[in-house]
Amino acid sequence: MESNQKFKLLGFTHHGTIAANVMVLATGKTITLGLKELADSEISEDLSRHELQTLYRKLYSDDKVKTAYELGDRHERSWQAYLLISVALSVIYIFSTICGVKPIHIPVLDIITPPGVFIYPLTFLLVDILNEFYGLRLARRTIVISFVANLLFVLGLWGTALIPNLPGWEFGATYSGMVSSIVSVLLASSLAYFISENINSYLLCKIKALTNSKYLFLRVITSTVVASAFDSIIFCSIAFYGVLGWDIIKEMIIAQFLIKVAYSIIGVGPIYLARSIFRNYINRPSTAPAAVNDAVA
Repeated sequence: MESNQKFKLLGFTHHGTIAANVMVLATGKTITLGLKELADSEISEDLSRHELQTLYRKLYSDDKVKTAYELGDRHERSWQAYLLISVALSVIYIFSTICGVKPIHIPVLDIITPPGVFIYPLTFLLVDILNEFYGLRLARRTIVISFVANLLFVLGLWGTALIPNLPGWEFGATYSGMVSSIVSVLLASSLAYFISENINSYLLCKIKALTNSKYLFLRVITSTVVASAFDSIIFCSIAFYGVLGWDIIKEMIIAQFLIKVAYSIIGVGPIYLARSIFRNYINRPSTAPAAVNDAVA
């Protein structure tokens, strides 16, 4: 990753609270930002690794700070939690891709939708947790990891479908047809997932900075509603183009969007609970001294 194309960290000032001085390389002007504000902003993505480590050590020197951005600056419990969330996102994404080939009708709601829509919104909850505790940089990294995992999974299935079937195997045509459908829906699910989750992450961080880390419910609902709209439109339009009529596709888009919005509203309470549990878990004292404590000392 190239660094210092636009900004350079000059140092810190102490006036009651610690603030960071950042130079805008294009103009030579200096701007002053709070440590947390700088870490949450896109400016941090342009800083060098050394500058980031310096920023994070200053940020972590305050015991009230509960966020983390670089795995190397956290104890074992924290990066284990990050790993588990990355795996969970990959599994949900793969499951949703497989289920995406099968539209179903739900008589109670009178809607047509892939069954994966009822588990896919969990990805927004997990991305919310990543943004809250690890920041935009690692949230995006996890999105890329799960994207690549799904791509490799589908390519593996496609490779097995190319291998000649055992003569007489009754499921040969069924297997090949299902894999073919999964491969065809991969583009739709990949674009929908990649674009919507990045929009979700971006809005979470922006609204968090604007509200000074307050009003969790506001940023969760707003980011999820916008991301869900993009996700539903992209996926349904591409996955079922030429397969279903536009009237049915529109019905599926609306149904998926409403289900995801309902999840975002109903899930605000569980998100608060999950955030509390997660904070207690990753900040529980470790048996070994944390590297960050040594650095601060």
